Amino acid sequence: MSQDWIDHNIAHKQAGDELLSLTATRDGQVRATWMNPGDGRQTSYATSVIDNHFPSLTRALPEVAWDEREIHDLFGFVPQGHPDLRPLVRTPRWPSEFFPLGAKPIRCPAWLDVEPDNPARTVQGDGITIMKVGPTHAGIIESGHFVFSLMGENILHLDIHLFQNHRGVEAILEDQPIANAVPIVSRVCAGDTVSHQTNWAMAVENLAQFVPDPLLSLRRVILLESERVLSHLNDLAQIPAGVGFQRAHQQALAIKECWQQGLKQLFGHRLLFDTVKPGWAAGADPDALLMLIRRLRQQWTPWRTLVEGHHGFHDRMTGVGVVKPHDAERFGAHGVVARAAGQARDVRSVHALYADMRPACILGQGGDVKARFDVRLGELEESLRLLEASAMRLRNENESPLRRWTVPDTLSGRAVVFTESPHGLNVHDITLDCGRIARYHIRAGTYRHWPLLAQAMPGNTVADFPLINKSFELCYSCTDR
Repeated sequence: MSQDWIDHNIAHKQAGDELLSLTATRDGQVRATWMNPGDGRQTSYATSVIDNHFPSLTRALPEVAWDEREIHDLFGFVPQGHPDLRPLVRTPRWPSEFFPLGAKPIRCPAWLDVEPDNPARTVQGDGITIMKVGPTHAGIIESGHFVFSLMGENILHLDIHLFQNHRGVEAILEDQPIANAVPIVSRVCAGDTVSHQTNWAMAVENLAQFVPDPLLSLRRVILLESERVLSHLNDLAQIPAGVGFQRAHQQALAIKECWQQGLKQLFGHRLLFDTVKPGWAAGADPDALLMLIRRLRQQWTPWRTLVEGHHGFHDRMTGVGVVKPHDAERFGAHGVVARAAGQARDVRSVHALYADMRPACILGQGGDVKARFDVRLGELEESLRLLEASAMRLRNENESPLRRWTVPDTLSGRAVVFTESPHGLNVHDITLDCGRIARYHIRAGTYRHWPLLAQAMPGNTVADFPLINKSFELCYSCTDR
């Protein structure tokens, strides 16, 4: 059975399928779910944990290295054959018997009075300098600890230590009634909140066999694309900041602020919290949305002309932080990171919400910072097109109220749902039992990309790190969760 587990998962990777989730359950099961990118069809496999061990997939599938380390830290199950089983989530302060998602969790452990840092993997040798950045950073960002091995200014290796603010969201959600999940899921992170909310809503609806009407689907598309515009505006502002191009940085932040103010007026929240729940999504006046888009374009068009005409800016981005297609494939890259490396991965192509919209897949070349910048430029324009088309559809139809729907209070079953978040493929693996959450696993769009960021760093200089990091612009919060 162990070899079947390994062979089945490798076969899906070789066939070009997308890994949706790899997680465990308290009763000693490890589950993997794959999706066919052509038609969205899903296939799941499970293996039993025997004598607290299960066969590791990491040597054959490097993209699951963090998933298996996380299972080890939170459940206590050992992925046998894993090449790097250092702690990922746990710290030296956790008691050895504390596994928060294990069969017998300790709710209030007695933390050990030791240094909190986990051991780092570094390069050894004459002339090697070890430089540590974080976990506390300047600016309003989450905590992340980066350990560089340097030869002069050249980066030889980067070891990334996240989960500095691990909140235990998955444990918090366990045994919650369905009605209690919305505000928790909405705040997994601010950057992809609509994507997270939509996943939760779809899971409940799928298990209840509730089919959203066209109006509800259209509202969710508008919210998802509004979030994508917000996220890309932020990222497009931060990349010029990484090279000191302050005019482009400040102007882009001003455009982002105008968009956020517009979202507050349209939907009631600058970050779009609490705008999606099972059977419902916040609506907006289509004329007001079209007016907001027109105002954005008035600022956006000259800004894009500015950054596209600055040859020094382009030179600084070119050839920096390259993600090779081979590495993008091995690490399961998605979203902007994959598309900038020339890989056409966008799950909107198989998502029911976008069935009749055909969003364009914007591809880049080179896999460097410039490619990621260019892909975001194109994707923002495409999101505006989708928003305009959706608003026109709303305006040209007599909008009727959403039909009322009450979630069944005894709902049970498992659903693996996904959306294309601003950061890529965002997956929630959810099991309900008689109206309560039995297991809730989140594999957000940024989770799969942190190891790939480390892979892209060697061969660059210390001064390149802020630029490369901002071009990935990965979320700490939904990774730490």
